[in-house]
Amino acid sequence: VASVLSAAPGEHPFPKLAFYERFVAIDNACGWPQLTLLSDGTLACLIWPHPVHGTTEGAVECWLSTDGGKLWKKAGVPVPNAPTTNRMNHAGGLAADGSYVALVAGWDNRKRPAGSEPNPLVEADDLESGDGKTLRPVPAVSRDGGHTWKQFPAVIDGDSAQTIYEELTPFGRIAPLPNGTLGVMFYSGYAAAFFYTSGDGGVTWQKRGLVSDDHNPCEPAWLRLDNGDLYAAVRHDLGNRSPAGIGGMNGYRSTDGGQTWKPEGALTPPGHLPGDLTRLPDGRLLLTYGVRNDGDRGINIRIGDAEARIWSYPIRLVDNEGATDE
Repeated sequence: VASVLSAAPGEHPFPKLAFYERFVAIDNACGWPQLTLLSDGTLACLIWPHPVHGTTEGAVECWLSTDGGKLWKKAGVPVPNAPTTNRMNHAGGLAADGSYVALVAGWDNRKRPAGSEPNPLVEADDLESGDGKTLRPVPAVSRDGGHTWKQFPAVIDGDSAQTIYEELTPFGRIAPLPNGTLGVMFYSGYAAAFFYTSGDGGVTWQKRGLVSDDHNPCEPAWLRLDNGDLYAAVRHDLGNRSPAGIGGMNGYRSTDGGQTWKPEGALTPPGHLPGDLTRLPDGRLLLTYGVRNDGDRGINIRIGDAEARIWSYPIRLVDNEGATDE
């Protein structure tokens, strides 16, 4: 990491976290929660509602909380799934007019959830092995806070003969840029990460720039900084070059609205991923990320300055002591 916020000898650069309440918000769901604060103060969450890593049929759901995240209630489904498929990979956020926008991709050749009759059209015994084809991302827009959704034609961009564009997967935040367009990140398999924009409120999307095609980038999180730069934290997988088989996250910056991106070095060590970026009320940045190493599993945070150039030492937010991959 290029630079770290300093502190006096023996002092932590930030005070310890105050006591916080920890509880299950949405039970029996696997994850990838994508949070959005709606204009009326309601918290909205897009989440995969099954306790498996995408091996079954199903669709991402929108859940809402009006009490700051303690209690949640299901509202709607942005993109319903067809039989033998799922709609699990997603991005979400607000357009400039307050509409709630989602992009949802997924996989074919999925089996039915536990407790259901087996699907005769699906023969794969181990769907975690990758026996399935990526489904193109479908845009969806809600104008009533996530209760009802209208779907639009799937995102198609680039040369359809190139596999890299056949496997586009949305991730993280959808957010406005200064000119009113929306921005979002996609990754393609483990080959490349891209920045896309929409000029019609999320109905259609076009590739604006390549973020990275180095070291298997995926799951890119991004936000727009106060100085106008776009900043991204991108996961990289390193195969057998790291003990965990996975890399960490690297920072990338664009100073031209997402057309070109430059790497800025490591943000986390191997096994510390994926992440999300949030702007705090005082202008600083919050990087949250999973910790997935054997014997060390949980959620860490780092605090960055407003320009994402100086970062604090990691702070443990959640310690999943005793957790395993089983």
